[in-house]
Amino acid sequence: MMAEITKDNSQSASLVSLCNDYEHYLRCIAQFDKGVSGWLADYKIWVKDDLGTRILEKLDVAVPEGGQLRILGVGSGEGEVECNLISRVLTTYRSIHNTVVDPSVTQLDLYNARVKDIQQQSALRGVDFDWHAETLAQYRLSSEQSGDQTKFHLISALFCLYYEPDMDSMLDYLYSRLEPGGVLLVALESEKCDVIKIEERFRFAQDDLNPLFSSRDLRDYFSGHSIPHAVCGQLNEHHDFDITAAFDDSSEEGALLLDFLSNVLNFRESVSSSVLEEFKAYLRSLATGRDGKEFLYYDSEHIIAWKPRMATSRKEL
Repeated sequence: MMAEITKDNSQSASLVSLCNDYEHYLRCIAQFDKGVSGWLADYKIWVKDDLGTRILEKLDVAVPEGGQLRILGVGSGEGEVECNLISRVLTTYRSIHNTVVDPSVTQLDLYNARVKDIQQQSALRGVDFDWHAETLAQYRLSSEQSGDQTKFHLISALFCLYYEPDMDSMLDYLYSRLEPGGVLLVALESEKCDVIKIEERFRFAQDDLNPLFSSRDLRDYFSGHSIPHAVCGQLNEHHDFDITAAFDDSSEEGALLLDFLSNVLNFRESVSSSVLEEFKAYLRSLATGRDGKEFLYYDSEHIIAWKPRMATSRKEL
């Protein structure tokens, strides 16, 4: 077994979390997406066909004639996954108002362009969009300051709650914004995922503002608050991703992968050569070789929680 890494205090203090540079994080995610291209298309289909169906089964809301189903999308990115989900919801609810919250103007512009293209094909006609270039914390604050108490029938927050220093508080907030009969969809990497194993081992740039969360924390929250919920698994839950470039010190793609896996901005330039080599050695210990490439195991959980229409013993948050 490899010895636990020992970081000197000066180096540890100088490491900056990837969460502090959202645009660079997006470049890292784009590189990650290249590594999972073998199953990413199937995931998007699963979101629409399976996950969308599960959500509709749990939605227990009656939208009045002329009204709209209200959706809040948090960390929606460029909207590809969210549009797949909305297109499935449209088969039951023909008019939707979707509030989109994402801190990246670039991503929102891409999402807006995607919407216009899809609407031309009729797939998203009936959906109105409201754009907010904000973090969830900023959206919460601005809503409170403006007195906006809008309740939503469906809220989705996919792979974004690890940006929140107090995830329980944000889950409290999101659940409080649900209409009775509404559904909250959240997703994070699971504790079985190699990405989480790496972060648990090294904990680079982890502090009170950048804590480490996995889907286990989501399950614990919903169970601890007696909120009804279900974990939705994909048909093929075993997914891997190509990290071969991470071992090439001259590769720009490899640098982005190292930043993603370490959660450190400019990781290769920010750590000593010994730390870099130990980190790569740990990656190799986890990786599976195949066809001259190196792959890590990726696993996540999507959790649907719902707010019953009938009063329960649990007080609303």
